[in-house]
Amino acid sequence: MIKLKDILNEAVRYVDRSGKPFNIKGMNIIYIEQNQRFYGTSLYDKPATANVSKRSKIGYDATEALLSSMGIKDELPMRYDPAKLDKIGKQVERKGIKFDYGDYMDVS
Repeated sequence: MIKLKDILNEAVRYVDRSGKPFNIKGMNIIYIEQNQRFYGTSLYDKPATANVSKRSKIGYDATEALLSSMGIKDELPMRYDPAKLDKIGKQVERKGIKFDYGDYMDVS
């Protein structure tokens, strides 16, 4: 029997830097610690966002487009906003994707 979660996972695909498609199973949105501005989004082909290699790193516009293609209408904040990110994260996790975020990028 096919589960709805499996169908949703199958639909969330992306292409890595080498042009190879993969199913997104993890997403980590990163903000810069000092000024709390958006830094980038890491995409994973495993349902984890720690201790695994990312498959692709995308910028703000590509992240917005990806979220929109997943049916998420909330706008990604340019500045770190845990309340908005929690709301987005719940919607992403309903698609069967591990979601994480933080303001821990130190660019100094």
